[in-house]
Amino acid sequence: MSESDQYDKWVRELAASGASLSEIAAKLTEAAKARTKPHASPKLTVNKITWAQIGLVTEPGRYMYKFGWLTVTAEDLAIWQQFPGAAFTLVPLDPSEDGDEYRLGLFDVGSQA
Repeated sequence: MSESDQYDKWVRELAASGASLSEIAAKLTEAAKARTKPHASPKLTVNKITWAQIGLVTEPGRYMYKFGWLTVTAEDLAIWQQFPGAAFTLVPLDPSEDGDEYRLGLFDVGSQA
């Protein structure tokens, strides 16, 4: 059943319920607002970065790049030393903000494994 069909069915049930016209009008107004309210959607952008793209850094630390600050750990570097072409996912440190602080997340070693 489509969303429109469900809405029509709901309207018919509401009308048959014996509710007053003002109650029906209030419910229809509420439903209309809910239908037109934009839905918040999470950011689905996935950015991957390679060791070469960050200049083959050799020490753990916090580095400034065009996209913002990136924290690289010793564990991240160990993976890149074993798999130099690995691509890490950039993970925002505080996803609730449009900040520019990132860490490295999941990685893909591709055909190097």
